Amino acid sequence: MRILPKAALALASSAAILAVAAGALAAPMDPTPDRLYLQPHGLPSGVSCQDVARNPNLVLTHPGFKPGALPNQFPCSPNNSGWANMMAELGAAIAPSAFHPARTTGYGGFALSLEASYTHINADNTDSNGTQYWHQGTQGNTQPNGSFGTSNQSPDSVLQIYTLKARKGLPLGFEITGALGMISNTTLWVGGADLHWALLEGYRTGFLGYLPDIAIGGGVRTLSGQQSFYMTTVGIDAQISKPIALADQAVLTPYIGGQRLIEYANSAIVNLTPSVDPIAQCGYQGTNVPGNPYAPGVTGSYNGSPYPKGQFDGSPVCKNTLSNGAANNSDFNNQVTFQKQTFYRWRGIAGLAYRYEMLWLAGQFAMDLEDLGAENGNLLGGTQANPNGTFGLTGARQWTMSLEAGVFF
Repeated sequence: MRILPKAALALASSAAILAVAAGALAAPMDPTPDRLYLQPHGLPSGVSCQDVARNPNLVLTHPGFKPGALPNQFPCSPNNSGWANMMAELGAAIAPSAFHPARTTGYGGFALSLEASYTHINADNTDSNGTQYWHQGTQGNTQPNGSFGTSNQSPDSVLQIYTLKARKGLPLGFEITGALGMISNTTLWVGGADLHWALLEGYRTGFLGYLPDIAIGGGVRTLSGQQSFYMTTVGIDAQISKPIALADQAVLTPYIGGQRLIEYANSAIVNLTPSVDPIAQCGYQGTNVPGNPYAPGVTGSYNGSPYPKGQFDGSPVCKNTLSNGAANNSDFNNQVTFQKQTFYRWRGIAGLAYRYEMLWLAGQFAMDLEDLGAENGNLLGGTQANPNGTFGLTGARQWTMSLEAGVFF
């Protein structure tokens, strides 16, 4: 029993070291969705939507634009394909690992462990628009002047997640798990819970003693530390395992299983031109609604207000104007949301767990059973060539290798 305090101390020390390291790291793999944009059609050579955002009068003065063109016609548009590919691969990395044999900790049992998971991502892959989404969609290293560049020249090919887990056995073969982890090289955190039900476990004699343990379960993980999107992954799994007793109170348990993942990605409002302040550029005076003294109005009334019916459209009211007298409000069109997506995939799982008295060590390998586009080949959001069409995920199948060390109480 003397192994317990030593193992617990080692586990706690490792967790503390990881927490300190997480706070000390920069964040080159932090997602930057504002870089995932597409250029509008009709721009002259050498002019980008970012140029138009910074200087809207360029549309009125540049000879490459057609007469009568306005800045509102040339906003940046969200690269839904790049965003979807990156979210799908990130969702697999944070997914519930189903990292356990079929047998639970037992009624009244409790386990505390530290899990390290390493998930392959398609770091150099391109989306349906030809964009390297991990290059454009993550922060990258800092420049000599202390600022970040415009892309990540060398994104990690493996996402590392370190998680502290607590497992508690319940009656009738149930077990619950709580998990809190951090993604290395980012400022992102992952939290969630699992429910595991051992349908057949604990038989050691007679005919049933030869049968393997069988369990089903599920879990959910959600991402925090990012304001521009919301990512949640749900996993449904099943395992078959068989403990093998060794000498000196040691047990070796190989197991295999399968897992169904469902990933939900939702976008918040993202500013595709973060270097431009639309409020300051416009000289914002509120919205075009009744009661705003700066809202456009003419003689007449509607519901007691001295404005005509149909005058109010909720658009920004700007004090600043373009050289042709039009309102300087075009940069508001660069505030966008990406297309909401749901992704599906199957994974196969194989693992090996070792327990000696209170000490627990385990390793697991999980891999997609098919390429990402197999079940995710008809997503909404459009592409550069077909803005109203669909697209598919382009990445190859992913794998996750996990290691775990812990103690049983």
